[in-house]
Amino acid sequence: MQGVNVEAAKSGDRRLALEVLRDTLAEQLDTTSASIHAQLAGQYRAVLSELAELQSAGKVTLDDALAERRARRKRGAVGSARAGGEA
Repeated sequence: MQGVNVEAAKSGDRRLALEVLRDTLAEQLDTTSASIHAQLAGQYRAVLSELAELQSAGKVTLDDALAERRARRKRGAVGSARAGGEA
């Protein structure tokens, strides 16, 4: 039987694999000796950072949304002017 980390990695879903790894590292931080906490904490922080990057990459900022709306309005106005002004 394969572990959850192997299954998540084989799924091809990067976010899922990182979330499972995050959970595994958190569990290990709670259950292992203090001698390896620094190593685990460093890996844990790196995984959290990657997850945050994935999350922010999918978000559209308000500025982006407004710029897109303006561009659509302008394209619509140009299309209307062409349709009505040229015969």
